[in-house]
Amino acid sequence: MRFCIFAFILASASVHPIWAQADIAAQRLEERLTVLSAYRNACLEPGNARLVLAFDSVSTEFMNHHPNLAIGQGMRATAQLMMAESMWNPLDKLVQFQKWKPKLEGALNKQPDDPDLRFFRLSIQFSVPSILEYNDDMEVDAQATREALAAGHWSSSPKHHAFVSSFLDEL
Repeated sequence: MRFCIFAFILASASVHPIWAQADIAAQRLEERLTVLSAYRNACLEPGNARLVLAFDSVSTEFMNHHPNLAIGQGMRATAQLMMAESMWNPLDKLVQFQKWKPKLEGALNKQPDDPDLRFFRLSIQFSVPSILEYNDDMEVDAQATREALAAGHWSSSPKHHAFVSSFLDEL
């Protein structure tokens, strides 16, 4: 009987960290979906500074909660790159682009297979003027995004899945 109680206590102690990790993963997914929702809203109205600022705010919060995750850095860089759209002065737009493009690329260098990062870069490359010569990776990013879509990467968010699918149809 004592052995059974000891075994139960030992098993419970080893399962607790697994539950804690599952809770953290679920919370991170929920936070990520919140950022993706804000991103979608900003993309649908890129000239709406309020929506882009909301995206920047939730991406900053995500990055603050998870400072070592490349996805947080990429989210924030994408938000900042989108902010250039609402800037009036072309020089300010260029400075914003030159400041944040390397940060998005850095996030992709850390996690090159992340479908969200690939999609962020694809959407930015699609949106920026060709004079900035930031379109070399569009085909590879589009292919990676298509593969992620087919594999169900965004299945936990039907709205985002549909958004990504519609974007790819527009290419």
